[in-house]
Amino acid sequence: MKIKMKTWTACVLASSIAAAAFLVSCGEKRGMAVKNAFGEFTGKYVLFVSKRDFVLYVYDRDLKVVKKFPIAFGLNPDRKPKLYRGDNRTPEGTYRVTEMLSMDADRSTASYRKLRAMNAVFWRARDGHGRFGDPRADLGDNAYGPRFFLLSFPGEGDRQRYREALKRNEIPFQGGAPVPIGHGIAIHGNNDPESIGHLATSGCVRMYNNDIIELERYVMEGTVVIISPD
Repeated sequence: MKIKMKTWTACVLASSIAAAAFLVSCGEKRGMAVKNAFGEFTGKYVLFVSKRDFVLYVYDRDLKVVKKFPIAFGLNPDRKPKLYRGDNRTPEGTYRVTEMLSMDADRSTASYRKLRAMNAVFWRARDGHGRFGDPRADLGDNAYGPRFFLLSFPGEGDRQRYREALKRNEIPFQGGAPVPIGHGIAIHGNNDPESIGHLATSGCVRMYNNDIIELERYVMEGTVVIISPD
């Protein structure tokens, strides 16, 4: 019995050490990625989206996490990086915020008018836009919530991935031509709060509405956003 107990204890200890080593490794990779991002960006904060954690982290220039928010992302269960339009995957790579839309902006501004028009669109379940946990229920309007931060997808890494997939015949054809890479990936709010923490979007990073309003404090046009599988 003592021998078995020692063996069990040793296995638990080994597993704990391996898990700790994995977390340290992930932490080091994140730290290096954020450090490199700040090397090309003069702003105060960098955003790091972890698909593994379902969390968006806000890093300051001291490489410290100052805020973290739960998220949802692409509903494709393979969790691979986005490859082509309509694959329901979230991309992976380093991007910039290229446009910021707000429902609280002055109503005469493009920022308000564009997001209001986007939120007026009614998304139907029959077109693949159902609610989390009930795919037969229409997602409805106000799908983007109070904020929409557009990202610079596709980047060169995404285009290279797409070109390589074309060579391997991994891109479906539509109307006699390969489906394009797509665009319009953003961090935004939602009208389906039950989806946060799950695979639930068409590719965007989705947040609670209160959280994305708070996130605006840390975001400017040009802010670096790293999306990682880890």
